[in-house]
Amino acid sequence: MLTVVTSGKAAPGVTTSTWALALAWPGPLLVADCDPAGGDMAPGLLAGRVGADRGLLSWSTAARRGVPAMQAATMVAQHAVQLPEQPQVWLVPGVTTAAQGTSFTADAWERLASALHTASASIGRDALVDAGRLVTERGCWPVLRAADRVLLAVRPSVRSVHAAQDATQRLRHELGDLAKVTALVVGDGPYSAGEVAKALDLPLAGTLPYDRTAAQALSDGATVNPKTLQRSALLRAAASLAKTLTSPTEASRVAEVVAG
Repeated sequence: MLTVVTSGKAAPGVTTSTWALALAWPGPLLVADCDPAGGDMAPGLLAGRVGADRGLLSWSTAARRGVPAMQAATMVAQHAVQLPEQPQVWLVPGVTTAAQGTSFTADAWERLASALHTASASIGRDALVDAGRLVTERGCWPVLRAADRVLLAVRPSVRSVHAAQDATQRLRHELGDLAKVTALVVGDGPYSAGEVAKALDLPLAGTLPYDRTAAQALSDGATVNPKTLQRSALLRAAASLAKTLTSPTEASRVAEVVAG
């Protein structure tokens, strides 16, 4: 199962949400930082603990054109970093700058999309992707097209909803429709999650609370006791959401959407 988290330009916390879901995922997981503007997943939670020798760029060099999709998917594991605190989670660090993101070719994105889509069969792991913000025509659109599910992160504010509405138009244009797109409402605001989903004309995937301490640990590498982090409101909500996303009922619904 390939799940992608993305957003509009209002930066509602895609990286924090992706990390929260990753740490709460009920099974083995491959996380890929595919933000073409420069990934923040490794510099956040894993600040100072990840070298530059592994990640999307090293994988794309190794899995050049012509490598079969299944083999390329298996090779992803060789360019991932295992989380010391959570061995079942593997992270493929992203590009570090927008310039590096530009150098990641359309063909490389296509090969990566195929590899991530087959991750379940090739390495026995679900795949979860941080796609960053949808603000340009360039980027990891092949990964979004290959996704089984797209979570559009949005805050319950007018500014964020307006940005998300623009993102939905981009998604509709690139994907053909919004059948596999759902809203992920993050934090507090003047509007309810239901009102936000209605304004976007999307089903509501779920909500994640504003939790400053946990968010700083996930996005900025702030020191937090691992047990405290796991007990935080953010991780507890993420665990509930991840359980829903991976339930047999939800998996069957997603399969119907993809087939249909």
